[in-house]
Order: sequence, then structure tokens, then C-alpha cells
Amino acid sequence: MTTIIVNDDFIEVKGHAEYGEYGKDIVCAAISTLTEATYNYLKCTKNKVILEEKDAYYKIILEELNEVGNAIKMEFIRMV
Repeated sequence: MTTIIVNDDFIEVKGHAEYGEYGKDIVCAAISTLTEATYNYLKCTKNKVILEEKDAYYKIILEELNEVGNAIKMEFIRMV
């Protein structure tokens, strides 16, 4: 099961969705894509963020968000 935690300090995504076999799970792929796109967009809009990642784990540390960054975080919350 995938667990997603969003608060003022970080966005954390961990675990496998277990929708399909390992390496072919389209739900895991979608979650990973959403998380990486969120991180990339935060970086491109000049927010101070750090990405920690390993197998089945992402953590976007939100050091400092501007107005656009806060809107992105709220949209991430809405999508999950």
C-alpha cells in the first residue's frame, strides 16, 4: 500500500501500490510521475526544496515555498 503524508515541512510518499506485478504497476508509475513532476515544478518556480528518493520512497523537503509553491502543494493534496 502507498502512504502519502503532506504537511508544512514535507511531502512523503512511500510503499508500493500493489496494483500490478513489480516493475509493471501502472498505479506506482502514476504516483512516481506525479511526485517527481511536483518536485521538478517546485524547483523550476524557484522554491527551496530537497528530494530524497530510494526504492518505493520519495520525500520532498519543503525548505521555503513562495506563493506558487504553496499553490502547488495544495494542488498535490487535492490530487491525492
